[in-house]
Amino acid sequence: MLSRCLMLILFFGMPFVAIAEDMDAKNIIQKVQDLMRSNTSTARYMMQIKTPDWQRSIRFDAWDERADKRFFIRVLSPKKEKDTAWLKSGKNLWMYLPKLERDIRIPASMMLSSWMGSDFSNDDLVKMDSVVEDYHHRIIAKGKQSVTIESTAKPDAAVVWGKIIHVVSTEGIPLSDDYYDEHNTHIRHLDFSEVRLMDGRRIPTLWTMIPLQKEGKKTLLKLERATFDKPIKSSIFTRVNLRRVGAH
Repeated sequence: MLSRCLMLILFFGMPFVAIAEDMDAKNIIQKVQDLMRSNTSTARYMMQIKTPDWQRSIRFDAWDERADKRFFIRVLSPKKEKDTAWLKSGKNLWMYLPKLERDIRIPASMMLSSWMGSDFSNDDLVKMDSVVEDYHHRIIAKGKQSVTIESTAKPDAAVVWGKIIHVVSTEGIPLSDDYYDEHNTHIRHLDFSEVRLMDGRRIPTLWTMIPLQKEGKKTLLKLERATFDKPIKSSIFTRVNLRRVGAH
């Protein structure tokens, strides 16, 4: 999601992996990334965008192939946005607009723009893997049930956030992420909750993104179903597939 989402933003191998005492901060972040994505995943989500004045819901399917950094999303509802589709391939992001019957490449200048009007950004879709390699990680607190890790952007990294604070349970399940800009201003908070068994692994199925500069606004991303480590046809991750209206 779409930071993580969007976004973002699912545990590789065993569905339950406790954090070892000698595991360093980077390995913990890697384990969380593995949990939240696995090698491949296919999922259905319901996203609710809430503001003091209005709210709307969007249901969509998503296909993720981690090794080749490919991601595909197709909107199922509401009707006016049905068949809007997104394709991520490497660092490139395309969007298909069914009303115009055309796809457009999202330029770098729009990466910080809201994804589908939510509190996740286009950048959350493109930079899903960057948190592991583009940041320095250190454990700043340990409790009986959680570990807190500070991830600071490397000087040459092309990333949006100057710092991210992660709280991870001793079971290796993410609890929350807090995002800070380059001036150390706290911009947004992502909460992970409703841990459930999904295709044989325990994962958080509700992700709530709260923009701290926009009072009363938040985005809830609910994982309705998911499968992991199943082969995905290469044809899914093509610009031709963007135009396949009605395909699921």
